[in-house]
Amino acid sequence: MLAFRNRSSNHEPIRTSLPRDVIALGTKLRILPLGDSITFGWNGTSGTDGYRLELSNHLSGSEFLFVGTQRSGQMADNYNEGHPGYTTSQIAGAMGPALEQRPNVILLHTGTNDLNRAETAEEPWSEAPRRLGSLIDEVLEKCPGAVVLVAKIINAKNADTEARIKTFNEAVPGAVKQRADQGQKVAVVDQSVVGVDELVDGLHPTTAGYAHMGDVWFEGIKVAAESLITLPVGSNPSWAQK
Repeated sequence: MLAFRNRSSNHEPIRTSLPRDVIALGTKLRILPLGDSITFGWNGTSGTDGYRLELSNHLSGSEFLFVGTQRSGQMADNYNEGHPGYTTSQIAGAMGPALEQRPNVILLHTGTNDLNRAETAEEPWSEAPRRLGSLIDEVLEKCPGAVVLVAKIINAKNADTEARIKTFNEAVPGAVKQRADQGQKVAVVDQSVVGVDELVDGLHPTTAGYAHMGDVWFEGIKVAAESLITLPVGSNPSWAQK
């Protein structure tokens, strides 16, 4: 099992349109950002470019494309599969059409809404890691060959929510290892390095917080490209071929 953390202590967004790094030569990336409002890019408005802006800056020297059924932010390539307010089970129920676009890299950040709400008998907090595992299994079944980078999710300011997030994050590596040991292409990406001082409302990242997330995702993609990422299956979506 691989695990990735941000390697830089500078969390401020870097403003540049110049290529800063290149994923392994010949690697084509069809990336599906998958999750809730943090994937969508919410930070006080309906939807910004979120972490996708900083990640795009990093990937500007590589061949890549974002896919998904949702659009948010000002980027031309602003596709994603972020569903504000959705729990992990709800994300699993909505992600089918996006998976049909056959991404070869999936950036999964989910669990915040499971843990930042009143507990229910149908979806207890303690079962959030199991629900995560089930979602990963569904993704791998529908997109065999794809690499799923699974986030230890970002922090929250509320002490009770943060305690539940900490417990959840401690379980993430085990859920990923179980599937990696079965030969699945999964890895942990540690987004829990995004701290409460990088949150706009105690739950969603500031612009700098999203940039930090983009840095961390990039490190995960770059290392995964060394041994896990293979070419996407089929053609790009029709809107990307124009």
